[in-house]
Amino acid sequence: MKILIITNLENECSIEDVWIANSFISDGHIVKLVNKYYDKSLEDEYDIFIKRYSWIEDISDFSVGAEESDYETRILKKDLPRINFDGKFDNQGKHYLSHLYNLGYSVVPTINDISKLDTLGNHERFLVKPVNGYASYGIIETDKNNIEHYWNKNYVIQPKLNFDSEVQFYFIGNKYEFAQIFTPKKLLSHENAVFYTPNKEEIELAESFAKLNGESFNGVQRIDFLKLNNHLLLSELEDDSPYMAIEALPDDKKQEFINDFKQMVYAYYNRLNKGKTKVLKK
Repeated sequence: MKILIITNLENECSIEDVWIANSFISDGHIVKLVNKYYDKSLEDEYDIFIKRYSWIEDISDFSVGAEESDYETRILKKDLPRINFDGKFDNQGKHYLSHLYNLGYSVVPTINDISKLDTLGNHERFLVKPVNGYASYGIIETDKNNIEHYWNKNYVIQPKLNFDSEVQFYFIGNKYEFAQIFTPKKLLSHENAVFYTPNKEEIELAESFAKLNGESFNGVQRIDFLKLNNHLLLSELEDDSPYMAIEALPDDKKQEFINDFKQMVYAYYNRLNKGKTKVLKK
């Protein structure tokens, strides 16, 4: 099998994608790591396309809508075999947060209509977040009286919460893998991540969000929560190209995650090619 992994090798987080590529290579497959501006003729040469952590790192390069996705549009239109291209949530922008909040899910209070500002309750400060933003880039902090100067349809509004910590749950498809906890800071750094053992109720809550993408979702999901007074509120359902933070794991847990990732890819590809090709190495 020929595997194209779309990532950003200039990103310091790309080491985990190199580990994954090397593991596929050790199984006998041909793997190429490219950035999102790769030569589109490669789409005629490769068998499967894996979207990984292709985000830009320099905040000076960020603007709302800056992450153009020409390759995503092409791959979806051609209906090519793909991993992490079909998410229903962060892949489509952050409006889902207000939708889930309105449905009563355990979500950070979120609106996408400024006329509903009073439904968020009485808070001193608010965050105006770009729908297509990531990693805290592009967020505007303001008070209630000035929100209207910043908000438009490209943003959602949330109260600024003084949370205790952030907990991230990692899934391959719908299978829970591990969790990490972070102390609050403006920009999370996985250098201060601590391996976290969630209780049964916390795992079930995270699983309830992971399953919203459907039982057949192919890819990694990272379910992020703010923890306030021992209660979890969803802050992001990252189903697009989440950073997996596996370098912070013990070696055995890291290898288990990589193996589970590969088995997900193999099972998906074998389903697509049932009766056409031999089963891929597991």
